[in-house]
Amino acid sequence: MVVKFYFLLINAEFIGTDLASFPEIWWEGLQMDVSIVGYFSIIPLLLLLINNWWPKTLSVITKVYWGVVWLFAILTVAVDPYFFKYWGQKTNLGFTQFLGKENAGLLSIEWTTYAVALGFMIITTIWFFRRGISHLSVPEKSNWLIAIVLIAISGLMLRGSVDKVPINVSSAYFSSNNLYNNTAVNSIWSFLATEFERGSQEALSFFETREEAEKILQENTVEASADFSKLIKDTKEKNVILIILESFSAKTVGFLSGEKYGSTPKLDNILENGIAYTNVYAASFRSDKGLLALTTGIPSSARQTLTNFPEKLAHKPNIFEVLADDYTTGFYYGGNMEFANIKVLFKDADVRKGQDDFGSTKANAWGVHDEEVFDVFTKDFLRESKPQFKMLFSLSSHEPFDVPNFKKKNSPYLNSIAYTDSCLGVMMSALRASEKWKNTLVIITADHGSILPDKAPIFDTANFKIPLVLTGGVVQRDTVITDIVSQSDIAATISQYAIGENVFPQKTLFTPSNKAYYSYHNGLTYVSDTCVQSYNLDYKKYMNPECTQPFEKAYYQLANDDFFNH
Repeated sequence: MVVKFYFLLINAEFIGTDLASFPEIWWEGLQMDVSIVGYFSIIPLLLLLINNWWPKTLSVITKVYWGVVWLFAILTVAVDPYFFKYWGQKTNLGFTQFLGKENAGLLSIEWTTYAVALGFMIITTIWFFRRGISHLSVPEKSNWLIAIVLIAISGLMLRGSVDKVPINVSSAYFSSNNLYNNTAVNSIWSFLATEFERGSQEALSFFETREEAEKILQENTVEASADFSKLIKDTKEKNVILIILESFSAKTVGFLSGEKYGSTPKLDNILENGIAYTNVYAASFRSDKGLLALTTGIPSSARQTLTNFPEKLAHKPNIFEVLADDYTTGFYYGGNMEFANIKVLFKDADVRKGQDDFGSTKANAWGVHDEEVFDVFTKDFLRESKPQFKMLFSLSSHEPFDVPNFKKKNSPYLNSIAYTDSCLGVMMSALRASEKWKNTLVIITADHGSILPDKAPIFDTANFKIPLVLTGGVVQRDTVITDIVSQSDIAATISQYAIGENVFPQKTLFTPSNKAYYSYHNGLTYVSDTCVQSYNLDYKKYMNPECTQPFEKAYYQLANDDFFNH
């Protein structure tokens, strides 16, 4: 009960003053709480069977065991509400790759988070070792029959049910309010379930044969309703710039979502005077997965981190490799190139500039701020005489959202968006004023969206909707395109425009498929103009079934099979 109230308290800004549901939250999560007690009790109860022979030794072992269990448990429950606050999910190890010094993950978290979580851990740990652990000691002599009965009861507790189907994470799901569900779910149970099942997610399989999945997708294949390729002028010499804006959710773009959270006047102007796509979805919720989709078109499903498989990626088309013969290529990023193994995606670029190459004092925990990086990028692009493909990945709108000498918004997140937008405006003005502008296609989009600033449920389409605009001197007519497209289509578009051939399996932005797929930490989503549905891998059910077929399952099974086996 204390843990659940702590979870709600940390996330109080998202529940207002309505605490009347707390008893129901506690009750719905009780089954899972009892289950985790059953798991942790099994070992001490088994020791009771041999306790009569070595009572003192087993008493020490039991105390050590409960001490270790407590430290693991209290660390998990202390950070769990902050996982939800920052990322909209329960605690797991999926973010540990970002917590090294070189990735600045620890430094990007607010100091108050450390203070509250550490304070909670200290207070509860003092109580446990002074009072709580005494209730868990083993008796000097034990009765075998009682021990066997208790073991049986513990087994029933951990299973959570006498039915054929044992307890699972969805057992605590009871409300349309995502916060209430996450509060009810036992964070330790969820953590262990996620980590023990993580390896099984390397290659998703929902259908017995590849042919079954292919048949479902074939039924969903439709011809493009339009061809927008004529909106782009085909010049003799071409330059292509791809600008990736960190965490730029469509929610923050006034042109797309209105002024409530609008923080991008410069990008709004670019959208108004370019080819603006208004229904664009990121491939996932993390930068490494977004960059993978942008450079290769490959989707990462749920818990997968496909940049951890460089030997597989080496055999897949990559936009830098595709353009290597015809263009001078480059990737610019103010942070560490080792971040989440993204370096593997840019190994074929002629120029790679990371944090150490800028040498600026204008930096935060993640790296050099955008004004410095954008300036270097612009100067390098204007200096080069050969045809170019250059990619720029911004940084300043990442947590902790501290930006230099800039205060336009009260929200740190929205203020960092506004700061990066101002840097984008300066760069675009310089590009427009140059001779290169007439032969340049500029594509501006985001690596992923965000649950900020409104904290929508993680699977909500609003969290994955991102801006996308094609601009530059080669754009012949300002146009708004409402067809649904995916971030994964951008590499195919660049390939088609730059070398006259699409070497990727995805459709281009010029001939929209009017559907998109995205994944989040434990789910897969399909979006079309007629329906949207999200399948949760933990709960093994749909969060909002609307479509007639499991299109997302078929898509990701085939994508996984193609990546790992072909």
